[in-house]
Amino acid sequence: MDNMQTGKLIAELRKKQGLTQQQLADKMNLSNKTISKWESGSGSPDISNLHVLAEALGISVDELLKGELNNAESDTNSGASAEYSPRKLLTPEQKKERAIIALAACIGAVFGILAYNFGWLG
Repeated sequence: MDNMQTGKLIAELRKKQGLTQQQLADKMNLSNKTISKWESGSGSPDISNLHVLAEALGISVDELLKGELNNAESDTNSGASAEYSPRKLLTPEQKKERAIIALAACIGAVFGILAYNFGWLG
């Protein structure tokens, strides 16, 4: 984890949400000096604070540790979102594959029911 890069991300996302360092600190039951140290890169969040901080900023812990937003989320969410979802967006190919798999499963289920009801299974 690069403290400077993570600190810049924390400051950027905090400001986008219109929060002061004190307000973010209050959300996490910490001091504003702790937030200031993180943002300046002279310290890093304790592992026990990572989840709460990531949630407060609307990002994943992975993004917080990397100090950068994932491309898909930053494109669709324009940075941080209070409604961050760890779900990844599917490509049209992936959607098509999943639809085919679902259709095949449905057809299989129908044939299974028919086979059971008509005694085709022996």
